Formats: sequence, C-alpha cells, structure tokens
Amino acid sequence: MANVTFPFPFPEHLLALLPEMIVAVLAMALLLLDLFVPKEKKRMTAYMAALTMMAAGAATLFVMTPETQVAFYGFFVLDHFAVFAKLLICIATLLGIVLSIDYMKDEENIGEYYVLMLFSALGMMLMVSANNFIIMYLGLELMALSTYVLVGYQRDVLRSSEAALKYFILGALSSGMLLYGVTFFYGVSGSFHFVAIAQGIAEAGSSAGTAVLLGLVFVLAGLAFKVSMAPFHMWTPDTYEGAPTPITAFMSVAPKVAGFVIFMRILVDALPGLQHEYTTILIVMAVITMAVGNLAAIAQRNIKRMLAYSTIGHVGFVMLGLIAANADGYAGILVYLSVYLFMNMGVFAIIILMRREGIQGELLDDFAGLSRVRPGYALAMGLFLFSLGGIPFLAGFWAKYVVFIAAIEAGHLYLVLYALLFSAVGAFYYIRVVKYIYFDEERVAFNFVENRMMQATVVVSAIAVVALGIYPDPLIDLCQKALGGLI
Repeated sequence: MANVTFPFPFPEHLLALLPEMIVAVLAMALLLLDLFVPKEKKRMTAYMAALTMMAAGAATLFVMTPETQVAFYGFFVLDHFAVFAKLLICIATLLGIVLSIDYMKDEENIGEYYVLMLFSALGMMLMVSANNFIIMYLGLELMALSTYVLVGYQRDVLRSSEAALKYFILGALSSGMLLYGVTFFYGVSGSFHFVAIAQGIAEAGSSAGTAVLLGLVFVLAGLAFKVSMAPFHMWTPDTYEGAPTPITAFMSVAPKVAGFVIFMRILVDALPGLQHEYTTILIVMAVITMAVGNLAAIAQRNIKRMLAYSTIGHVGFVMLGLIAANADGYAGILVYLSVYLFMNMGVFAIIILMRREGIQGELLDDFAGLSRVRPGYALAMGLFLFSLGGIPFLAGFWAKYVVFIAAIEAGHLYLVLYALLFSAVGAFYYIRVVKYIYFDEERVAFNFVENRMMQATVVVSAIAVVALGIYPDPLIDLCQKALGGLI
C-alpha cells in the first residue's frame, strides 16, 4: 500500500488556538445536546453556554506567553493585545448570556440562540488574532452571520424581523466594499498578510498610488460599518431597537471591541505608510460621527434608540485614539472599550429588569419615578448614565480623558475641543433620563420580577464604574502593557 503524506506539516503552536477550539467544539456539542433537552429544562443550555465562555476566558489566560506566537501556518497570531481583546469579548458574551436567561425563556428553539452567541464570539476571537485579511474576513463573517440571526430571533415581532433584514442587507454591502478594498492591496503586494502588504505598498511607491488609495477608502468604509462610524451608521438605531434587548447589549460592546482591535492591527501592521491619508479620512468621519450620534440622541423617546445614537457618539470619541496614531491613543481605545463594557451592560441590565407584562421598559416615561420604588436601581442607573456622560470622577470620565489627551499630544487640539462640545451635548440627554428617574411622578406600575443574576450584573457593573473612576491606574497600566503585541 502506497504511503500517503499530508501536503502540509502539522501546524505549529496549535495550543494557541485552544480558546477558539473550546468555543467551537462546545458550541457544536451544545447544538446537538439541545435536541435531547426537554423544554422545561432549556435553561440548562444557557448555563452551559455561560460555562463555555468562562472556560474560553480561562484558556485565553492559560495560553498567554511573554512572547508573541504565530500559529496555523502563519495565519494566526497570539499576543498580549489579542489576549486582552479576547478577555473583553468573553466577558461581554458571558454578560449577554446572563441577560438573556429570563428575557428569552419563553422563546422557541432557545438552545440555538445561545449557540449563535457562542459562534458570534468565536468569530470575534478569530478576528482579533488575525494577521491577514483571510482570517480576518472569515472571523468577521462568522460574527456577522450569527448576529444577523440573533437580531431577528423573535420572529413574531415585526420590528425584530425588519431590523434583521436591514442589518443583513447593509452588512452584505459593507462586506463587499471591504473585499473590494482588499483586492487592491493584494494587487499591489501579492499577499493578504498585513506585514507583507505594508512592504508591498512601500516598494510600489507612487506608481501604485491610486490603487492603494482606493483600497484604503473601501477597507475603511467596510470596517466603519462594523463599528457604527458615520456615515455608515444607518443600520444601528433600527437594529438596536428591533433586536432582543440582551442582543442589543451584546452588540453594543463585543463587536465594537473586535472591530476596533482589528482596525488598530490593520492600521499599524498593514498601512503604516498611509498614516497621513487615513488620519485625514478618520478626522472627517469622527467629526460627522460625534455630531450625528449626540444630536440625534436628543430627539429619541425610546431609550434603546437613544443608546444606539449614544453608541455612535462614543465611537466618535474612540476614533480620537485612532487619529492620534500613537501608543497613548491605542491604549486609550482599550481603556475606553473596557469601561464602556461595564457601563453599557449595566444600563441594559436595568432596562431588562424594567420589562414586565405589557411594558417593555424601553420608553423614557417608563423610568419616571423609579427612585421612589427602587432606589437601588435608580442609583445604579444614575451612576451608569453619569459615567456615559463623562462626569468626574466615574470610569467614563477617564475613558474620555485618555483618548482626549492622546489626541492633544498628537496635535489635534481643535478636534478635541469639538469632542468636548459634543461630550457636553451627550451629558444633556443622559441627565434627562436621570431627571425622569428622580424628579418625575410615577407613570407606570413598577412590579419587577426579581432575578439574582441580573441584580448581580448590575451590582458588579456599578462597582466597576465607581472603582475605576476612583482609581483607574491599574486598568490604564494593563492596557498599556497589552499594546506589547501591537507596537
């Protein structure tokens, strides 16, 4: 019998993919197991999904090494930068699962819901460890396709199906734009690897100037859609309002982490020679993003739509770190994303706790008089909203402070003054919600269904917001160290 040889050697450092393998294997196992779980015990699926993300987080710490590892034939990189991002994704997914346990308990095929969340997290984990456009795109599409279904999971709710369809159509368009831009970079460099693309652009010089600029524009547009940068933000308000609230919370944090991390990796590794060009484009987009997000949020009466525009506004602030294009700016982005995780998850946890028969808890009027009935929830909501508004000395203040200082050091003082103006605008609509909570008369009956895990999420998030506001140095130092794998 002839010897059969595998055309490629066994991949090196395969252990670096342990977190991704855990999520992939357990997600598929959970999908099969769900077929045999009786309907009255479907809650077990959620607990197993939560344990999967906890195991993935622990595995991420286990495989971390002082040196950068390149695995799977050079397509996968594991460094401190990727490890930090994966931990944020695991935490965001875990909290999203916790928020879903009671919210989705009456839905059919609930096991598939949690499996889709796991596959979405898997796609994001692959994205942040990508050092080439092939793996980045595979991770991006795995995340996006899973999220499209999650947005429209409540098929009997018209706005949910409508939001999913809009998200899918615009998402497909943005993916096409991203791929179109990548083809220009491949044509110039002959490679999909970020470092090789940087070398190819440098060697081509001005002879490939038009192709490189077209590639830059289309890649930036494709990535801008994924993180809700204006003018590619159109999907965000409808999707946030129509999606199940736990998925809105999940989408507002985890994909933003993955999107900005791969944004930084591409700009630093693949496009270092185009810093002037992409900075000019990002400045224009940041100005539009901050204006659209903060001004449009003022007119919203639905708190999920208000938070959707709020997210767009915060994306504009985070962009200052990209525009600064220095170590402090990139560290500031990681700080901002870390703080934003706890602020947003805390807010959405309280919104879900407000949900009861006949009332979704999504209108500003639903919060009127909350402080008289649930002073603890009212205090926590006030802390989260003040932190989102950047009020000293809560965690959100330091998140804005670090990216503002980085942008000033990079010579963008006028842009920071513009950001300060819209930060004040943002504080207005956050404080307006606090006014409803503390100063308006009760307009709906507050008959909460107590949920210990949800309450624990609110408490932990509130403690994180206050503690990081009082003493942010450990987080800032951790984010600076995480940049070791990037710059």
